[in-house]
Amino acid sequence: MRKDAQQNRDKILTAAVHLFESQSVETVSMKDIATAAGIGPGTLYRNYPNKSALCLDVSLVDIQAFVDDAHDYLAQTTDTAIAQFEQVLTRYLQFRERRLQLLASIENGATVMATYYQSDLYQQLVAVFMQVLKPLSGDLKTGELKFRADMLLAMLKSNSYAYQRQQGLTRADLLANLSRLMIKKGTQN
Repeated sequence: MRKDAQQNRDKILTAAVHLFESQSVETVSMKDIATAAGIGPGTLYRNYPNKSALCLDVSLVDIQAFVDDAHDYLAQTTDTAIAQFEQVLTRYLQFRERRLQLLASIENGATVMATYYQSDLYQQLVAVFMQVLKPLSGDLKTGELKFRADMLLAMLKSNSYAYQRQQGLTRADLLANLSRLMIKKGTQN
């Protein structure tokens, strides 16, 4: 990437992060971002065809940090398999709640989500959940385990998550319900 193009991209990301922290993601327009970045709308749209794509780029660092944190925890822990699942899921619920608006914007962009699902980062996220689900899932084949991890992540998409919270469920309630749903009965470890 050319130096000026990278500088423009950095300006866009910095402006977007600042605006998303001071206002709701939904109310910030692409024009607001271009103005705050000190660039023209054409430059913004050459880098990001829509707000969902921009939100994804803003979120990638946070998603990678979650994956890295989960790997670090799993590499060091001596917790039981159930405790590992619940710890990773708790951290993921906390992450989702902190980034709910950004993630909702990403999830509402169909073409962005299709690209994200094919990304290495999403596959890493699925692999984290496969790792914690495997000892709790009986004799599932790899494809079935991947399906289970994918479905867990799908159940926690922003709209579903926000709806459950609006229904009065706490993070602890969600954790307990998801644990009952995902952990094979009779698992002790």
